[in-house]
Amino acid sequence: MIEYLYIVLASTLFGIQHSGMSALRVKSRIIDRWGKEGYARAFTISSLITLLIAFLSMNFYDWIYFVINPSLIQPILFIPGVFMGLLGAVIALMASRVISVSTVADMRTDRKAELITDGIYSRIRHPLYLATVLVFSAIALIYPYPPVIVFSLCMILYTLIGAYFEEQKLVLHYGNEYLEYKKQAGFILPRIG
Repeated sequence: MIEYLYIVLASTLFGIQHSGMSALRVKSRIIDRWGKEGYARAFTISSLITLLIAFLSMNFYDWIYFVINPSLIQPILFIPGVFMGLLGAVIALMASRVISVSTVADMRTDRKAELITDGIYSRIRHPLYLATVLVFSAIALIYPYPPVIVFSLCMILYTLIGAYFEEQKLVLHYGNEYLEYKKQAGFILPRIG
């Protein structure tokens, strides 16, 4: 039971770091002091460190079963898991064609931030969050071990919480323009019709 608590705490650490560094007040202070490049470096390094801590909390070396014994693969979970992972990667690529991650995080110095509503963003406001949910769901299906499932659920929960906080910032930043956009595109799933 304690191993699951470590996973939850490590995943929570990542969530606090990620949302904390993305908070407008924190981001502004760092940018004022070290510029957008400094913020980008600090955000990237701290995100990678806390994500690595969360990942290592699963004792991943215990569940890489398909390398040691491929007969343990469960096709009924593995195949949908691979499909979900690929779908997540495709959605992330589609979103990246329209907008870069550095633009999303407001780390670009060569242009002013703008509300993007083209491409996949015309249907989904947060396609990168959808891609993240799909990838973590895929990991849980491909590696159906309790520590991996707990880790994936924690990361999916944080992704949804992070998307909610992002919505709040976007409403503050873009105002009515964003409120109108919300009527056209779905939150994390495409709006139909």
